[in-house]
Amino acid sequence: MTLAPPGTALPAKPSVAVLAPRLRLVRIYGPGRRWNERRSHGPLSDTRFDHHRPPIGVDPVRSVWYASRALVGAVSETYGKRGFLDRSAGDRVVVARVVRALRLVDLVGVGARRFGLTQEIAATTDYSVTQQWARAFYDSYPTLAGIRWRGRQTGSICVVLTDRARMRSLLRETDLSITDASVWPRIARAAHLCGVRIV
Repeated sequence: MTLAPPGTALPAKPSVAVLAPRLRLVRIYGPGRRWNERRSHGPLSDTRFDHHRPPIGVDPVRSVWYASRALVGAVSETYGKRGFLDRSAGDRVVVARVVRALRLVDLVGVGARRFGLTQEIAATTDYSVTQQWARAFYDSYPTLAGIRWRGRQTGSICVVLTDRARMRSLLRETDLSITDASVWPRIARAAHLCGVRIV
């Protein structure tokens, strides 16, 4: 089934997910970046919900920050598409705790039906269309700070926070190299479970 682009008008009352205080998010990010740094360069061709305005470039307003509710989700969504994890790449893993509630568009389960969508929105690899939806959500719901969905790789809950999310709503709990002895065994196990090769 092909995912259709959004129509001219979205429902006035969207499905909303609330990231409540004390909830933890896990993010893997590359070297040379800060744990809470949103990416303003986009829309990238292989990311689901970049809401940047095309063509690709640095958007002066729009930016994104992707994370998962679970380590296996962060590992699978970061490395699953390419199929391998390079230990020498310098990637880091952060666990951040929500300290101020964040309200997001909810595409998990029946939440997607509110927009006439199925879970194809979370499974398709036609990212040009999912990005159209991300832009439509952003334009239609100015009080919402991102999107929640089930990741394609393992079904883990994933979120993207947009430039409307105040990053001080998150508190860093741990921020380590993925090869740090305290986290590497769990990351390696998650990679194994996801069929991600370690090089």
